[in-house]
Amino acid sequence: MTFVPSAADVAAYLDQHMGREPGTKIQYGHPSPRFWQVREAPLNELLAPLDPHKPLNLYLHIPFCPPTDPEACGFCLFAREDYQSYQAVDAYVTDLLVELGHVAARVGRRTLRTLYFGGGTPNLLNEASIRQIFARLHQLFDIPPGCETTLEGTPGLFTPGRLEALHEVGVNRISIGAQVLKAHLLKYSGRTQRNEHIVRTVDFCKARGIHCSVDLITGWFEQTPDDVVDDVRLLHGWGVDGIVNHPLTLGGDSEFARNKHRLPPIEVSRDAFLAGRATLLELGYRADSYTDYCRADLRPVQFLEMYRDALHNDRLGVGYGANSLFAGTVDRPGHTYKNVVGRDPYHGRLSAGRSAVESVFDFNRVDLQLIYVLKGLEGSPWLDATAYAQEFGSSLADDFAPFWQVLTERGWLTWNDGHPQLQGDGIFYTSEVQRCLSEPRNAGLRGAARRREPGSLSLGAAAALDA
Repeated sequence: MTFVPSAADVAAYLDQHMGREPGTKIQYGHPSPRFWQVREAPLNELLAPLDPHKPLNLYLHIPFCPPTDPEACGFCLFAREDYQSYQAVDAYVTDLLVELGHVAARVGRRTLRTLYFGGGTPNLLNEASIRQIFARLHQLFDIPPGCETTLEGTPGLFTPGRLEALHEVGVNRISIGAQVLKAHLLKYSGRTQRNEHIVRTVDFCKARGIHCSVDLITGWFEQTPDDVVDDVRLLHGWGVDGIVNHPLTLGGDSEFARNKHRLPPIEVSRDAFLAGRATLLELGYRADSYTDYCRADLRPVQFLEMYRDALHNDRLGVGYGANSLFAGTVDRPGHTYKNVVGRDPYHGRLSAGRSAVESVFDFNRVDLQLIYVLKGLEGSPWLDATAYAQEFGSSLADDFAPFWQVLTERGWLTWNDGHPQLQGDGIFYTSEVQRCLSEPRNAGLRGAARRREPGSLSLGAAAALDA
């Protein structure tokens, strides 16, 4: 495979984009949905790349969130809507179970490796809905005792009743979206949570052997490196098993994006992120990715491993806005797709017996190479040159040579036993590095879209940075 950009092109791209918040690429990975084809396809066609020999990971999307001012906590880019009444939640759960039934009828009674409830705010579900969903899941899938089952949510809604119901149905991992812990910073998201809510949930989990993780965000209004360090130390003192330290992601017409001129300078956000990382390592947490840290005596989060190792895991998403990814093989690449967003379109599709899918992207070999590299740079399983050569039959060092050259010269990348790994400031700029690596392919996609020739897409002589 030949990459056109020179080292000078790569350096110029990074220099041009150094001033923006790098954020994360956790929503859809590669490529961006702006390159996907809007099309509806039969479920049989969509599910065809599913491999019975690969672990199956099921994601259920619960889009409802408590209303905040500013809307969507000021920054959230996920498919979501404000909660208005539980009647709407009940109706959505009914549709969710219908889609689950349609999918299960085609894939059979598969064993799940992981089960993940994301959102939105999944812990807005009441106890009756939680039990209803799990009863149906056990009818349709084999959920072994060791299946990692995660439900994420906002601190205040992890009430004792909900927590007991989650424990009863087998949820063994709780992910708390705290964002920040100091009240003078939290006010910018409009959240009404208190730290006591987090402590209550952590204590419940510790008493019942449930893995408990807390998500933090750096790059917040008025936030300093000391604020991030204080939050990390506080969570450690409460006995939290895992801590996630996300750089703030800006996009769309969010309140934070509109007021990004008021955010800390990028250098302050970088220092805050890296100070949080250094403190986590000092306290004995293990870095399983550039954002995810876990107690060293616990195994890595399986959902995280699945997300990083997308070529060897199938991810099936159910619910409006949910994303599925079936990589297929190097010889027969698969695809990724996303469901429609919004309760009315979602209900309309399902009630008509149609697929809920709104847009699809069919991978080629280059996309699988990029997915492997981009995810490998994030963390466990780390990018492995030997495995890359076995997978693709070419040299990782040669295929991406100009990128590695520039990143090494900047002190952002080192080679450990022949395997490239980001270091120093490069860890903070992981997403920017990923965008740079995928830009030649994206340029080809943009050109093909202009020519309306999607079948001709490849990473070759027509690809250049920012073309």
